[in-house]
Amino acid sequence: EIAQFKSVEEYSDEQFIELVDSLENNFHIQQKGYVDTELIKGKEKGDWIMIQHWRTMEEAKESSKKFAQSPATESFRNALDPKSVNLHFTNQIKTWNLD
Repeated sequence: EIAQFKSVEEYSDEQFIELVDSLENNFHIQQKGYVDTELIKGKEKGDWIMIQHWRTMEEAKESSKKFAQSPATESFRNALDPKSVNLHFTNQIKTWNLD
């Protein structure tokens, strides 16, 4: 899952990263099929990308449904410009790493 979005101007980068940390610890890691999340800072102020890995596409989509309703995600959702949110669900084909 790849999510691109802008945070609202009231949040500094540090404050937003704290919100994401809370989101990951209080919501995503508790979801079935969750593997990991990568947070990337864009070039412009407030631009962010999150890349999440899930065991299956079904588990990713199920988590996404719960995300919109969960009280544990409310602070994070309120920190986003809703017009800027763009989600992509894709299938990973291959990875490369040094290990």
